Amino acid sequence: VLLLAYSLVSLLRLRRRLVGTVRLWDNIYLADHIPSPFVMGLFRPKIYLSSTLTETERGYILRHEQYHLRRRDHLVKFLSFLALCIHWFNPLVWAAFVLSGKDMEMSCDEAVIEQFGNEIKQGYSNSLLSFAMERPPYSFAPVAFGEGDAGRRIKNVLNFKKPHTWVAVFLV
Repeated sequence: VLLLAYSLVSLLRLRRRLVGTVRLWDNIYLADHIPSPFVMGLFRPKIYLSSTLTETERGYILRHEQYHLRRRDHLVKFLSFLALCIHWFNPLVWAAFVLSGKDMEMSCDEAVIEQFGNEIKQGYSNSLLSFAMERPPYSFAPVAFGEGDAGRRIKNVLNFKKPHTWVAVFLV
């Protein structure tokens, strides 16, 4: 109950910060007072982008968030959070919740690099670093996707190499 209450309070505080958002198109909104882009919502999820992003950054950050929606990560994260609330006493469920969130973020990062090519690695990494510097370390909104674990994600982006087709065939 405490975990659900804390989550609800965090979500309400976040929604209060989104009062002055401007709709860009469809389900994409620009906001002034958010430290990093994120996806929020269950049934009609919305993508919130920081209004300070450059046009180039906005392109690949938007693609990253759209990958979350395409893969239905927002539903998986919500269900895993419910499992965490029920099994709050189990350290393995906590580990699964945290690690699955990190895996979702890195997977979307890799998909963006694969789509746009290696030439955006530096700019994308710089964006991740700037989001990490602006984000307060105590923020926790478990149902919204935000930028987390920037150091590991930057290393993953810079070291990412598209696997060869023969590797996939061999693994299958």
